[in-house]
Order: sequence, then C-alpha cells, then structure tokens
Amino acid sequence: MKIKIITVGNKLDSWLQEGIKNYINKFPKYTKIEWIEIKPEKKFSSIENKKKEEAIRIKTHVKESPYICLDERGVSLTSLNFSTKLNNWLQNFPTIIFVIGGADGIDKNLLDGSLENISLSKMTLPHQTVKLILIEQLFRAFAILSNHPYHRE
Repeated sequence: MKIKIITVGNKLDSWLQEGIKNYINKFPKYTKIEWIEIKPEKKFSSIENKKKEEAIRIKTHVKESPYICLDERGVSLTSLNFSTKLNNWLQNFPTIIFVIGGADGIDKNLLDGSLENISLSKMTLPHQTVKLILIEQLFRAFAILSNHPYHRE
C-alpha cells in the first residue's frame, strides 16, 4: 500500500525532519510513504492567483487519483474516525494522497475536487508542523487498525 503526501512549503527545520523520519520508520514494512515537496509560488499578483499556481503544480502529482486535502475548514475527526476512513480508503484505492497546501491555503477548485477535506485542529497550526501532525496521525491510525497499544482511549 502506498501513501503519498504532497506539500507546498520550504525546507523543514531539522527537528521536524527528524520527527517525521522517526514516524515513517515505524510504519509497517508493506507501507510505502512518498513525500513530495513543492516550493511555494514566489511571484503572484494576488493570494488567489498564488493558490491557483500552486494547485496546478499539485495536480501534476495527483493526476486523476483521488486525494484528501488538509484544510482548516475541513471536517474534524477523532483519531478513531480517521483510522476508519483510512482503512476504507486503503481498501478502495491503490494509493492514498494527502495534500497540504501552502501557508495561504489550498485553491478552491482543488478543495472541491477532493474526496474529503480534513481539519487537524480548530486552532491555527504552524504550516510546517502540520506535516509532523499528519504523519503522526497516519501512524496512529495504523496502530489502531492493528490493535497496537500506541493509541489509548
């Protein structure tokens, strides 16, 4: 099974890189994590145009595959609900794609075309930290699905 994470942003701080690597190394061996970093748009006339340009570059990696966007206005899920959804996606699609937009968010057309838009928190989170939180929640979901004691209720 394959999980692809497409993000818009600059290079991560070393402590975030280490945290992400730590979680990726804990995933089951049969799970492949592909991480795609897209540089944020530097030249733009408006925030909307910036998001449109970033969406074009994201779409080159998504192609026609179904994807899930992380967006502050998305649905909030518990870790248990997320693991149930992940299990459903894994059973129905060969690759699960998660999209983390740039610091200004994700283009409306990309949001409208997604399987689902998920919010990791009602709070505003640092853009780079969202990457670590997503990978931790993905690992937690796998732990829940395999009855591993990592997750506690």
